[in-house]
Amino acid sequence: MATLTLELLQQEIEYAALNNDWAGAFEAYNIVSRWLKGNDLVKNNPREYNQYLNYVVKLKFLALNYFDDVNEYYDLLKNYFSLSQEIPDFDLWSKLEVQLITLKNINERDAFKNKLKDALEKSDNLLIGRRAETEDSSAPHKVSEWIKDFIVNLGLDSFDKLKKMEYIANGKYIKRLTEAEKNKVRNLLDVYEKLRFSSKTPAGYENSVVMNIDGKTIIFNHGEIEEVSKDFLKQIQDKKISPQSQDNLLINSQSDQPAPAPSPAAEFLANPLVELEQALQNYSPGSLEYKALGQEISRLKKAELRQAQKSDALK
Repeated sequence: MATLTLELLQQEIEYAALNNDWAGAFEAYNIVSRWLKGNDLVKNNPREYNQYLNYVVKLKFLALNYFDDVNEYYDLLKNYFSLSQEIPDFDLWSKLEVQLITLKNINERDAFKNKLKDALEKSDNLLIGRRAETEDSSAPHKVSEWIKDFIVNLGLDSFDKLKKMEYIANGKYIKRLTEAEKNKVRNLLDVYEKLRFSSKTPAGYENSVVMNIDGKTIIFNHGEIEEVSKDFLKQIQDKKISPQSQDNLLINSQSDQPAPAPSPAAEFLANPLVELEQALQNYSPGSLEYKALGQEISRLKKAELRQAQKSDALK
């Protein structure tokens, strides 16, 4: 970056967002961070410094999975959530979910979620600006204020789908918002709700598992069973995609965007037996979910046994 202008940074962010270029965003984040530390802009022109800082934060959001410290995630969500909503087509939850999958221990995942949920509940970050001095003084503007409004209208327990739809469509303070502002509220609600789900529950379990049940290929994903079409499977076979890439592609099959490449820091679970066995306890023995998970657990155990037998034979 010969001349580091705000316009150039905006182009970089738009390119990284459009192409899911995690590596490019991380490289740009490091360059701009070092550049800001090496000049006196914060003293000479604080307003311009803050503009550059906002771009640094957006680049960090785009490169989020290159960071492992939960405190950095906490800082971003507590102090800069609204900036993530200024990134074109940015899916914050997908970034958080990738990080959660790298945590093998389910209790660690729940601790991670609880810390980020706490960050949003305590956030004074402005999500929606004020319209006029005459506006209702009780109207929510900060992230934490909107979360309080969620709880007042949707309750402390799991949010009911119909209530959520009604809230987004006809909520007292939402009706006055523009469509872009409503999207910010929707995205905040989506992230906050998912952070409330324990990873020990079917709805909160992050790992998607591809299984074959009675000749049908299905995906166990966030507590639900989804069948994969034969046409889609043929596309995978024609492309000769590796098994790990197949999982990523299947999981993201509802999206027009290609599945993101895992970050260098990511260490995906090679054996989800423990998590699957925990998830199994949440279903009744006669359900399709129970049958699907049971068959996958059995397959994984048999594969482990065969591998152990091969290792013993080589000794």
